[in-house]
Amino acid sequence: MSEPKPDFLYGINPVLEALKASERRCYRVIVEEGKTNPRLKSLVELCHVHRVKVESVSKTEFQKRYRSYSHQGVIGYFSVKETLELEKLIARAFRESPQPVLVLLDGIQDPQNLGAIIRSAEALGIQGVVLPKHRVAALNETVAKCSSGAIEQLPVSWVTNLAQAIDELKGADFWVVGIDPQGETPCNEFKFEMPIALLLGSEGKGIRPLLKKACDFTVSIPMTGSMSSLNASAAGAVTFYEILRQQRERNKK
Repeated sequence: MSEPKPDFLYGINPVLEALKASERRCYRVIVEEGKTNPRLKSLVELCHVHRVKVESVSKTEFQKRYRSYSHQGVIGYFSVKETLELEKLIARAFRESPQPVLVLLDGIQDPQNLGAIIRSAEALGIQGVVLPKHRVAALNETVAKCSSGAIEQLPVSWVTNLAQAIDELKGADFWVVGIDPQGETPCNEFKFEMPIALLLGSEGKGIRPLLKKACDFTVSIPMTGSMSSLNASAAGAVTFYEILRQQRERNKK
C-alpha cells in the first residue's frame, strides 16, 4: 500500500513549526539558493538535526516551480497532518484544562480565514478545533501559511455532522456558546466559567439555524463603529481573548 500524497508547506514559520512539532514525517525541504535570512539558516540547521534532506535549487528554478506562493525561499514536503477523533480531542482537552474551550467552525470556506482562526485559537489558549468534513476549507498549504504554523500545534478533529458533534460535546459536559451579532449577552459580560464549545459561523450566513437552536447561549461582540459585525477570524480572536482574560482574572484570586 503506497503512502498518501504528501502535503507541501511554504514559508519559514509553517515549515519550521512542522519540524519542531515532529508530528509529521518530513520527506524533504527545498530552499532557494542565495537566501541569507538568519531564520532560514536556523531552519536548515534544524533539518540537519532531524536528518531531513535539504535540496538547494537555483533562484530561477525555484521561482519557476513556486512563484505563485509567498514562500520566503523555502518549501517543505510533509506527511498529511493527522487529526483526532472527537472523543480523543475531548479527553485531551480535559487533560489540559478543567474548563477547556473547543472551537466549532460552521461554514468557514475561506482558507485564509480558517488559518487566521487557527492562529488566534492556538495563541490565545484554545484547546482544539472541530471541523465538519463538508462546508469548510481543507487543511491545505494556504491554511498552514495563514496560521503561521499554528496548525502544527493545535489539535483538530474532523466530524461528519456538527449537530451530532454538539450532542457528543454536551454529553461530555460542554456548554455550547454561539458567537452571533444578535447574541443574547455581550461576550465581555458572559461568564466563561465552564467547559465551552464555542460555535463560530461563516461571514455571510453566520451560524445555521439548526445549530443555533442547539446553542445553550449566544454572545455578541460590542460594536461602536459604523460596521455592524466583524469577519469570522476577527470575531473569533476577540472572543478567544475575552475567555483568556477571564481565565487570568480567576487565577489571580
